[in-house]
Amino acid sequence: MGNSYFAMLEQTWQQPSKTYKHLIVSVLLRAFLTLSKNDFIPQKTADSNKLCLLMEMCDDYPIVYDIIWAFSFNKDIQKQLRSNAPFMSKLIQLAKQSENEQIRKAIDGILWNLDINHENRPITDKQNTK
Repeated sequence: MGNSYFAMLEQTWQQPSKTYKHLIVSVLLRAFLTLSKNDFIPQKTADSNKLCLLMEMCDDYPIVYDIIWAFSFNKDIQKQLRSNAPFMSKLIQLAKQSENEQIRKAIDGILWNLDINHENRPITDKQNTK
């Protein structure tokens, strides 16, 4: 299931019309967000190294941040995210600067799952939360 869905997404992403058999990419992404909550899909994504496609789509389709957030509970996905320094920098910057509340919420969730928010918090805040 995961590989065939990624094949559809890749084909759609490469088409100038951003459609796959009359389905626009945003419809495919909404369906994929629902599927992403199943543990099988994030693991299949990690195993096939397809996370980079989603990272590439974020700027054009903010719903992808929600998909990555759902995936970011998976340890293998976490490793792949942490190893992509440019994407991590982008997430940290957007967490501070994005005016879109849904994007900020998803990014905060991703960073939380990666323990990034915990590390960037001042020491006094860490002590006050215990």
